[in-house]
Amino acid sequence: MKIIEVRKVEDCFDGALRLEYRFDGEIAEPFMRRLATGSRLDYFPDFPKPFFKIFREDGLQIKGILGSFDIEAYFPRMQKEEIKRNFEAELLQLLETKPTAD
Repeated sequence: MKIIEVRKVEDCFDGALRLEYRFDGEIAEPFMRRLATGSRLDYFPDFPKPFFKIFREDGLQIKGILGSFDIEAYFPRMQKEEIKRNFEAELLQLLETKPTAD
């Protein structure tokens, strides 16, 4: 899976940054779980569209819907550029590695 578009979402008025990352493939549960490694994951598989939200210690929040082609990331105002750089590096690495079988 690859990132095909990154788009700024225009609803942040508190100085934070909100970006949408669009992929060339659907978000699947294994990808969601790998993305949430080491973070709090709120996952609602019984919703009509299975929704998840990830809360990281650095303040980054990531939300998405399984089966969709995008995720939305909220970068807090403090250190948003550093958090964004770190997240994008981790995301690219995650996309390059194949999940292991259980």
